[in-house]
Amino acid sequence: MMERDKKRPHILLIKEMPKIHCARGPRSCKKCQEMKEEGESYCLLKIFLDGGEIARPMTEIIVDNESILSEYDVLDRFKDITEAKNYAEENDVEIVYS
Repeated sequence: MMERDKKRPHILLIKEMPKIHCARGPRSCKKCQEMKEEGESYCLLKIFLDGGEIARPMTEIIVDNESILSEYDVLDRFKDITEAKNYAEENDVEIVYS
């Protein structure tokens, strides 16, 4: 991760997400289409609350009762919901169910 990204305002959360390999996503990228077919898993996401300088995938989240599209980085993938819940409890991270 670029040094300047560490200072950008962000939140951590866990959300069930498909696997992708680039910011273009499965609509535009054949490799992302193939990875999406593997199914979704719960991921620890770093959600950036402001615009950045490099292309990243986007996801919709609710912040202060408002739906926003935000850039994100996947920091970790959990093998199942139990592992995700344990991490969330131990680290005070919210799980977003959509």
